[in-house]
Amino acid sequence: MSGKHTIGIDLGGTNIKAGILDDGGELIYRCSIETQAEHGFEHVFCRLVELVDNCINAADLAKTDIAAIGYGTPGPMSHEEGIVYASPNLPGWENIPLRARFSAATGLPVTLDNDANVAAYGEFIAGAGKGTRDMVMLTLGTGIGGGIILNGRLHRGAFDNAAEIGHTIAVANGRPCPCGQRGCLERYGSANAVAERFVEALEAGEDSPLKASVEAGETLTAVDVERAAQAGDALAVRIWDETCLYLALACIDIQHTLNPECVVLGGGLIGAGDQLLKPVRGHFQQQSWQLAKDHPRIELATLGNDAGIIGAAALARSESESRA
Repeated sequence: MSGKHTIGIDLGGTNIKAGILDDGGELIYRCSIETQAEHGFEHVFCRLVELVDNCINAADLAKTDIAAIGYGTPGPMSHEEGIVYASPNLPGWENIPLRARFSAATGLPVTLDNDANVAAYGEFIAGAGKGTRDMVMLTLGTGIGGGIILNGRLHRGAFDNAAEIGHTIAVANGRPCPCGQRGCLERYGSANAVAERFVEALEAGEDSPLKASVEAGETLTAVDVERAAQAGDALAVRIWDETCLYLALACIDIQHTLNPECVVLGGGLIGAGDQLLKPVRGHFQQQSWQLAKDHPRIELATLGNDAGIIGAAALARSESESRA
């Protein structure tokens, strides 16, 4: 490697987060800018290239101090070919040879991966999964993403689509999913699903102190449902507990399929803290087998918004060292 530092970039539809890891794995600089996705690919791409230069300058480094860039992007992509097939909330991002273009524009080696993968790798390296060899992460947000670490290495699968845990089937012939399937886990266990199922129950005739707000056209969120559950709203209690049960069953499926040491829950839904973790753990203990002592630890992610940039930068270092 020509340098000792690596840059991690976490691209989202609203914001682009970036950071620099030193050779000891410490995050020495971080920043965030608006994506401005509505202006199309070329505009966002120019912002990405400019962001790299700005990070290097702001950290008082030279480009020769940088060994590589790691990049996490949402949506289906090919790590092997460096192509982004499509990205939700990013208009015009279709079949983009992003790794080659980004490397040519920055003059640095680039590692491209899925955003959930890099977040999982970040938690594995420096967060809730630190010290394990086998870990699975679920990102609980608008949908449900995932990342799998086996024997210390990120597992991508034969088609670069491993860890799409949100699209495992939770209910046969269940709720339709934008992916084209029915009954996907993310239609029952994501933050969006919590609010949607609550509103559907109100529309079906169930009652709640929040009913007047919904009828007035106010937008309900998972946070509203979780707070209502804490306040004793019976409908909110039921919807929240069902959500925790679905997530616990997903953890059991992971337990029996991959047998990891740890399952990490990340994403916006974990803002509920113990209100999420305790019932998920409780349902897991009730539902999982007792034939073997192979229950993984279930933990909340600890790195927050830094997980993606730390993971992307760490993956870039790993690939740079393997090429050296």
